Amino acid sequence: MPHVLVCDDDKLFAALMRRALQQRGHDVTVAEDAKSAREALAAGAFDVFVCDIVLPDENGLHVLRDARAAHPAMTLIAASGGKSDGRSVHIDVLHLAETLGADAVVKKPFELSSFVATVEGALAKRRLSQRAG
Repeated sequence: MPHVLVCDDDKLFAALMRRALQQRGHDVTVAEDAKSAREALAAGAFDVFVCDIVLPDENGLHVLRDARAAHPAMTLIAASGGKSDGRSVHIDVLHLAETLGADAVVKKPFELSSFVATVEGALAKRRLSQRAG
């Protein structure tokens, strides 16, 4: 059973992601900010890390970059609604996340079934590429 870490400061959204992934048999841990996500990453082994880009205490891009450096085999997924404090973000943060090593990106809001498919597809793709390489 894949172990997924979800980092999102929106508690309702995080709970929905957790529930959708758990219904598909994933073990899910939720962190509500970058500090909690970093602590969880240091303490446990995760197969997938889903990280919101806009977090209250740190830019999620930094967390994803550091997660890629520390855990090269882990599947990374960036999530963003493209808003920061109610203003439009002027750069494509999801494209930037892919440049920094994210295996997949999801734009909020999204259908939960599509989110789960993205997580499972990215995990399968990373596992296949690791076996081939």
